[in-house]
Amino acid sequence: MLDSIWSALRRVATSYVLFVVIGVVVGLTVAPLAYNAATASDGTVAVVPIDGSITGNTATAYTSMMQEARQNPDIKAVVLISNSGGGSAAASERMYLQTKRTVQRMPVVASVDATSASGAYYTIAPADSIYTKPASVVGSIGVLGTLPQDLEPNGVVGTTGPNKLSGGDSREFYSILESLRRAFVGAVVESRGDRLQLTPAEITQAQIYSGSQAVQNGLADRIGDRQAAIQEAAEAAELDSYRVRTLRPDDQVFRFVSRNNYLASDAPNKEMVDFEYFAGEPGSGPTFLMMPGSYVSSEWRLSAAAATVSEPGAATASVDADSTVDGDVSASTEDLSADASPSPNATAAFGPPVRAAGGRS
Repeated sequence: MLDSIWSALRRVATSYVLFVVIGVVVGLTVAPLAYNAATASDGTVAVVPIDGSITGNTATAYTSMMQEARQNPDIKAVVLISNSGGGSAAASERMYLQTKRTVQRMPVVASVDATSASGAYYTIAPADSIYTKPASVVGSIGVLGTLPQDLEPNGVVGTTGPNKLSGGDSREFYSILESLRRAFVGAVVESRGDRLQLTPAEITQAQIYSGSQAVQNGLADRIGDRQAAIQEAAEAAELDSYRVRTLRPDDQVFRFVSRNNYLASDAPNKEMVDFEYFAGEPGSGPTFLMMPGSYVSSEWRLSAAAATVSEPGAATASVDADSTVDGDVSASTEDLSADASPSPNATAAFGPPVRAAGGRS
């Protein structure tokens, strides 16, 4: 009888140990699955920096990053971090179009770090929402360009047309400048919609605003940092749990004209350059830029002081280096001179609309 009892107890103990072993094995197998299920991400919020002055390389890198965001099924939203005063007009337009395409596919929220001016603001304008800090700089919605040289065909260089050597006369130059301005202002008006508290004429003044002012006038939506922008983007994409991934091109050098932007940037490879990096040597124009006029060097401002443009049947506007709107060189209609001609090294900007730019206001 006693042997039977001990035998039964041994069987129970053996079974208990077996159950414990099975439980441990099952626990070790199931626990990681349960943990992964509890911590699984619903998707990724991609952070795309806009650092430094905008060049063709910047636009190419931005295009690549935005294409990856649109094509990667795990990326559900994009946050743009702007720390740039713009740059090349053509490159800025490329970046604007990439932003517009991405907004059609997923939520896009922008955050202004130190600066989002001129071409950089053009880039972020289509975003669903724009955050800025009180100390941020926003605006300078306009275009500036270096005037073509007034050269004639000569015995050294042959040309097939009167403007082939100079790159165009001043009327053509201002017509192009005006068309770029209209496209820029129109994109801002379309993108911001009813949130915008500025008229197109006020936007055309190319004024620079603080972050707080930008929220008041509708160029930005609210005060906040990049973390607030990331949170809004995740909520817009309906992500309860999400990862944050920064997309940044490898080995790209980020070039800054503004010391303020340079100091605020966390880009790994960065350097300071002069305005001449974008404008070239005097006489190398025409070049069209979407940058604040405050970036223009003193040498170019001295050239701009002598620049005037004359158009038959329309008012003549001179570009005065002392006529500025919050840091932007602007075209002034106060100094009229029907006989004046443009300096070949001058810089013109929009700035207020003037009749000299294609004869339109």
